[in-house]
Amino acid sequence: MHSCDPHGSSTNLYPRRVVHNDIMSNTGTPSRPDGLAFPTVVGLHHVRVPVSDVLASRDWYVETLGLRPILVTEDEDTVTGIVMRHSSGVVVGLHLAPEQSKALAGFAVIGLAVSDLEPWPAHLDGLGVAHSGIVDGHLGQCLRVRDPDGLLVELHTPAQPSADEA
Repeated sequence: MHSCDPHGSSTNLYPRRVVHNDIMSNTGTPSRPDGLAFPTVVGLHHVRVPVSDVLASRDWYVETLGLRPILVTEDEDTVTGIVMRHSSGVVVGLHLAPEQSKALAGFAVIGLAVSDLEPWPAHLDGLGVAHSGIVDGHLGQCLRVRDPDGLLVELHTPAQPSADEA
């Protein structure tokens, strides 16, 4: 089986290993080495994605993933960024940064949680968007697709590995 790894290859370059829980307290909440609690984080605010063409990327994220623009930033005659929101609440900022997008081509920059991967291949095929097909990943099943700059967007089921698989 293939797996989705963060570098976008379809082979498992990184064998699974047990990660020690050195920063977890007995209650399962993170604690600092000095015993004090970490300040609260309540969720992910947004993901910032570098792109070479903001408008082409906007169109792709709208048509392919269903995000909707909520804010546009401009510098004179150039659109330099677009903030987009999915109905799930996920917020993605597309920012004009051609050098960074080129450097990250082939790297998985976004991992979206989906309840069911089964409809995605047909949806993407209907749009003519190439994809990996559904494969087993470290954290459930996943499907990879490349945005216009070659950055990988992964769609993941919410399954988590058991202690034996971690």
